[in-house]
Amino acid sequence: MIKNQVAITKIKGEDVKKAVFDSLELIDAKILFDASEKVVLIKPNLLLPKKPEKAATTHPDILRAVIQWVNQFSPKRIIVGESSGTFRRGMTDRAFQVSGLAKVCEQEGVEWTAFEKTKRKTYPIQDPLVLSELTSSVLLEQADIIINLPKIKTHGQCLLTCSIKNMFGTAILGNKARTHAQFPLKERFHSALVDIYSVSQPQLTVVDGYYCQEGNGPSAGEVVKLDLVLAGFDPVGLDTVVCKIIGFNPNRVLYIQKAREKGLGTIDFKVVGESIENVKRKFKKPRSYPISAPLPKFLARYVGKIVFRSTIKFKKDKCVLCGTCWQNCPVNAIIPPKIAIIGKNKPKREKKKCITCYCCAELCPHNAIDFKIMPYKNFLFSWLSIIATIGSLGIVGLFWLILFF
Repeated sequence: MIKNQVAITKIKGEDVKKAVFDSLELIDAKILFDASEKVVLIKPNLLLPKKPEKAATTHPDILRAVIQWVNQFSPKRIIVGESSGTFRRGMTDRAFQVSGLAKVCEQEGVEWTAFEKTKRKTYPIQDPLVLSELTSSVLLEQADIIINLPKIKTHGQCLLTCSIKNMFGTAILGNKARTHAQFPLKERFHSALVDIYSVSQPQLTVVDGYYCQEGNGPSAGEVVKLDLVLAGFDPVGLDTVVCKIIGFNPNRVLYIQKAREKGLGTIDFKVVGESIENVKRKFKKPRSYPISAPLPKFLARYVGKIVFRSTIKFKKDKCVLCGTCWQNCPVNAIIPPKIAIIGKNKPKREKKKCITCYCCAELCPHNAIDFKIMPYKNFLFSWLSIIATIGSLGIVGLFWLILFF
């Protein structure tokens, strides 16, 4: 096994199975299976209940191909497990159904389950960056092999969600929101993602680059038919390759750097199969991506929260007052309307409480929430703040702002 290999294959003529099998053959993934029967846990991306064509969840054809590949090795048991992004019990089950993943599991004769329905265990985190422990499913411990099935999507808070970010789904239901609330600053939240990934450390990752999202992902972005499958053992290498394919700077995705520092992967990777140059397709970045600046902590907090602060816009024409946003806000910053009249009333945001974690926009099933940085009504104030920031930073600040803009 060459752990730093990253395979890239094209999906030709909608033959997803061949692309998945070819990718896994290129990295000799069968070496994970010896003579003994294995318990295999497959972890897809099931953010919320959306149909496959919306590209918010792992595509059912990708899951089917991976299950069929695993079945070649006569595993003892295959379980497909996930916990959706919302507080609501039953939402993961619904996501399995709506996404088409439940149907695939039933057709292929394998188990599927919401992590919140399983027994739980608190796992200590070795050499923690910010988290000392994670409470998750016992399936992480019971599985001999964990296969990660992330999807290529842009992300309002992290810029990209792929291999490392996908394992945030092992934090069950409300634990995700609590992590957002506990670590509102971007750097510490990315560190928490890496700590969570380090608990399971999947032995294999198959990246769904079939239908992807660009722009305001990971749930309301524009669908891109990229027609790619990537496979590998190293999450740092995989996520770095994905960034290069979609035209993002991997240095801007902090969890990649944090994972590398923690020894979970390397950027010294070897691409096999298709070349990066041959499959490149530049993606639109999310508008709400928070600013990352090499500034002192007190000043970074000021720049992030004042100069580049975000505002939330609730769209009356799309909002059905379902309650997803206020029920899943980790800091209770969204207030439901006193009178619920669809099309006339909408929720409100308490600006002082809001930590701009984007959970509301990410989880809204109706794409009724939009985040904007530096809207027109705050234009003058923002630029006055920028001038003040330049003054406080001097030449270094001026150079940084010129470089950024």
